Amino acid sequence: MKLNRRDLVSTLSLVTAGAMAASTSHARSLPKPPAGPWTSHATLRRAGGVLHYATLGAPMSGRPPLILLHKLGGWLSDWRAVAPALAQGRQVIAFDLPGHGGSQWQGPPPYLQSLGETAALLLGALDELGIDTADLAGTSLGGCLAVVMGAFWPDRFRRIAIVSSALGPRRSLTEIAAIVDARQTTMFDKRGHPLPTKPEQLRSTFGIINADAINPEGNASRQAAGLWIQPTERGVANFDIMGALHRIGAPVLLVLGEFDKAYVRFRAQAEKELKHGRTEVVPASGAFVIQDNPPAAAAVLKQFFDEAG
Repeated sequence: MKLNRRDLVSTLSLVTAGAMAASTSHARSLPKPPAGPWTSHATLRRAGGVLHYATLGAPMSGRPPLILLHKLGGWLSDWRAVAPALAQGRQVIAFDLPGHGGSQWQGPPPYLQSLGETAALLLGALDELGIDTADLAGTSLGGCLAVVMGAFWPDRFRRIAIVSSALGPRRSLTEIAAIVDARQTTMFDKRGHPLPTKPEQLRSTFGIINADAINPEGNASRQAAGLWIQPTERGVANFDIMGALHRIGAPVLLVLGEFDKAYVRFRAQAEKELKHGRTEVVPASGAFVIQDNPPAAAAVLKQFFDEAG
């Protein structure tokens, strides 16, 4: 049977509508993040999906907004305990990264979601929001994205905080397959869906102090991110993050937890690479400082961003 153009368009429309309906149905069944202190929630349509974000505080004349980016397998609610302090005298905008939280993309994820692609999506969102200049803070995946954004769009970011992030060199696809695909059998099933973690894993891998309190939400946010975690992790590994640090012209604050076991190994080299950087250590905290010790993490970050007025 031959299809004319009208039949073909009609058929494709039905297939697309069905796929979008299935995606919407799946999204409705995902875990919901804690409500948090946010003033508003909104979405922006980007190529291939919908980018969700939340705001806290009102725009202030003379003070750019502070953009917050969460960890791999997290969601914007990771920032909810520190956002109120950071929003004093400025607006805070927290994004769910592609495939995470409320930012849902159509169709299956790619094998590798590159940092450059995600960074460009975020820049497009800032353009659409009319934000020419911003301060930027990211943790884990968010910190890696902050490096890319600060390095390649230096005129857009006034100050950057890189919080508990893996600032490694670029890995080849062969190395990535060995690290991500072959070695994570206890963290993901054969299809790539994340398996629940236990508090002891957070303590042993990241030095988390309050692992019993943090772990349940981490499992929920990882379930919400689902098949997007490993592609995004491959994208992190495929970018020379350490090699990009010297390209950042803005003042940079590296933030680490006192008992961090995962990211402290990057500190010495990162301090050498940064032109205008310093390091602050959050006491009584493992790697997830904004969740493990929110008051101390908020104080460190607020002081840094308030220095610019």
